[in-house]
Amino acid sequence: MAEIELKFQVPSHMHAQLQQDFISLTLVRNHLWARYFDTTELQLREHGIALRQRLENEIWLQTLKAPGKQPFERLEVEFELGKEQPEQCDLKHYKNYPEVSELLKEALGSLKIPLNLQFETEVQRSIHVENYKNSVIEIAFDQGEIRHGTEFIAIYELEFELKQGQLSELIEFVQPWIQRYDLWLDSRSKSDRGYALIEGSSITPAQHQLPLVLSKDDNLHGMLQKIIRNTLQHLLPNATALSTEHYNSEHIHQARVAIRRLRSALRFFNVDELEIPPIWGEQLTELFQQLGAARDRDALAESLLPQLEAAGSPILSLPPATEENVDVEQVFREPETNYLILDLLRYSEAEPKQVTTDIRMLYKRLGKLHQQICADAEQFCELAIKDQHRTRKRVKRLRYNIEFLQNLFPAKQVKNYLKALKPLQESLGQYNDLHVAESLYQPYVKRKPKAWFVLGWLHAEQQRLQKEIQAELQQFAQVQPFWKK
Repeated sequence: MAEIELKFQVPSHMHAQLQQDFISLTLVRNHLWARYFDTTELQLREHGIALRQRLENEIWLQTLKAPGKQPFERLEVEFELGKEQPEQCDLKHYKNYPEVSELLKEALGSLKIPLNLQFETEVQRSIHVENYKNSVIEIAFDQGEIRHGTEFIAIYELEFELKQGQLSELIEFVQPWIQRYDLWLDSRSKSDRGYALIEGSSITPAQHQLPLVLSKDDNLHGMLQKIIRNTLQHLLPNATALSTEHYNSEHIHQARVAIRRLRSALRFFNVDELEIPPIWGEQLTELFQQLGAARDRDALAESLLPQLEAAGSPILSLPPATEENVDVEQVFREPETNYLILDLLRYSEAEPKQVTTDIRMLYKRLGKLHQQICADAEQFCELAIKDQHRTRKRVKRLRYNIEFLQNLFPAKQVKNYLKALKPLQESLGQYNDLHVAESLYQPYVKRKPKAWFVLGWLHAEQQRLQKEIQAELQQFAQVQPFWKK
């Protein structure tokens, strides 16, 4: 009932090559016409459910898809309706599927609620099936469009579905295709794109982190696997928004948060038994930095400029970028980035590993971070800037690591601890923004002497805020850790 597929976008400069190469394969060609249904309020969409009727080989099929438990996994239920085009979309068929019926009742309240046609897709699909090692993999090359009224968007994508076998073999199989055709991962479904068309925007909302549930029965390997899956579910929709050039500043921000969470997890769980490749940390750091310049300017434009205006600044814009900006759209199109994501996915879905290191090692690392942060409480204002920023990074890592493990502890204890930690993190983030802004405006004063006003204001804010941070650190130092020692 669950399907696992990897979908990729094909850059325009490789269209001709892909079509030429596909002709030489053994193909089954289908013309697919699909109609997608939902309530007037789009309640199915709100719960991540796609419901369609599709004409395939003269037979109408009704298919429901919902989010799976893992990245790139979808819950799917499909059945035949016959040769006649259905007059409506009926939900009664799902009474025999308890899991699906429960999802629908949660989304709609009742299986009798009327559904309306929302959009249609028309696709020419070419299918080739490969036997690779012990797996069977279906390659689908789709060309067509999604329509809503007079509006439409083009479809040109490649899907690899694991019909039988191991995810690791599917990942191994697709890598030469990525290299040959410059493919990049696309986490959107056709229904995601159709709903965006309905809403008159090609930009979907940024993905925030999802709840994470660990079990006390999980060993360290199982915990890390769940955390990697969770961070990939956070990262991938935002990465897709960037690579397809349908994004805003929040997508960049959330992509960076997801990468930072992932880096924190790999560092937190880094023991020899888990065999975490060191290169992952290096690659994630590079990704984070590539997105950093764009995010820094966006954040300053949103937060700093209104404050400067309120202070009566004669300059109300950021200095021109002095370096060539990183093309954020290209970051997640690079083959190496896609290989990294697939390697992380493969690790997260590998067979469980027996490890002897237990969770007390994690508690020890939490305690060390807590102590290091508290050690700065009395002297934060005297620390060098690089050491102040080291404190900021430790606070972030501590928060992320606690959030990874939080459901293993009484909720009230975690809440009280984070209540003291989160404001500290926020203040340290604001303090860092002031220093980033200073580095932008400092060389600008030679061209714009009025920028001295901005530098003076920034310096005063830095002095004020670092005193607040020292007070918050002193308050945090009074908080007792809640985890086992």
